[in-house]
Amino acid sequence: MADMTANTKVFDHYNGDDVYEYSLTNKHGVTLSTLSFGANWYELLVPTAAGKQNLLLNFPHVADYAEKNPYLCMSIGRTAGRIGKGQFTINGADYQVDQNEGKNDLHGGFHGFNSYNWDGRIEDNHIIFTKNVTSDMDGFPGNMAVTITYTLTEQDEVLIDYSANADADTLFNPTNHAYWNLNPGDVTVGNHDLYINSTDRLTLADDKIPTGELTPVKGTPFDFSQTASLGKAIANLQDIPEKGIDDVYVLNDHKADEPVATLSDPDSGISVDIFSERNAIVCFTANGFKADEPYIGKTGQPHVGVALESQQAPNAVFDPNYGNITVGPNEIKHVYTKYHFSY
Repeated sequence: MADMTANTKVFDHYNGDDVYEYSLTNKHGVTLSTLSFGANWYELLVPTAAGKQNLLLNFPHVADYAEKNPYLCMSIGRTAGRIGKGQFTINGADYQVDQNEGKNDLHGGFHGFNSYNWDGRIEDNHIIFTKNVTSDMDGFPGNMAVTITYTLTEQDEVLIDYSANADADTLFNPTNHAYWNLNPGDVTVGNHDLYINSTDRLTLADDKIPTGELTPVKGTPFDFSQTASLGKAIANLQDIPEKGIDDVYVLNDHKADEPVATLSDPDSGISVDIFSERNAIVCFTANGFKADEPYIGKTGQPHVGVALESQQAPNAVFDPNYGNITVGPNEIKHVYTKYHFSY
């Protein structure tokens, strides 16, 4: 780790608290920066001929995140995605949690991981965030000790490990809501190419809750099972309410060293490979982003970024065939996502 440099500084102040920025830079000049508020992934800087380029959407102030786009590049939990009517059952016991999007629970409710100022520190090439999330704080059963660890390697990889244990049975299906734009200039992601190792997406009701069925992507604008143009797909979806992609892709079986998704910019040659052991990835093309969102170096507009969020399929809340997203006493659960950058 001799070539790895680290930096900690106060980034901003919010609700009377200092918000810290934690940064690591490897020997190639790749910089990973995070914020304590929301355990946020603030920057991923890669060296280019024109200087360092940030691949993530970001804001200049914490208030912009809290007030304009509360999930932007945030850690999401206890559960990513939607829980229908905010209701679920574990071991025969029924629970009701926040209904913060219509009748549904979205991204952990009103007090999800994105809303907390986390305790942070740097150890070697790791940025470590910790938080004790109590049932009184977010309404989920059980008090949960959560650790989110960002690791930067000398192979230009970022690994995000999420771990938790709880004193009662509860749900744990976290992710990071990173929004990517690989362009050096102020343009949308319409020129990007995308690959997702998936041949089916979840069939969703009008309120975005899975019906339990699958919809094949072959022959539709949603098909990225072979690398395809993101801009062309968006253009072909202008007749649907979303006017873009906001879908859960069920991942095909894959080996650990095979990317589940690859986002690339043919113009700059920059690409991001995403690796995950989980069974789904959400693709969202920022369809409703607005002009009043003050991104650094990018104009707020639809399709200014694309989120690719690895998680367990939200069907797992009601269908054990989609995996076990519970964690309970005497158990520590780890899930991870790895990103590899080429530039």
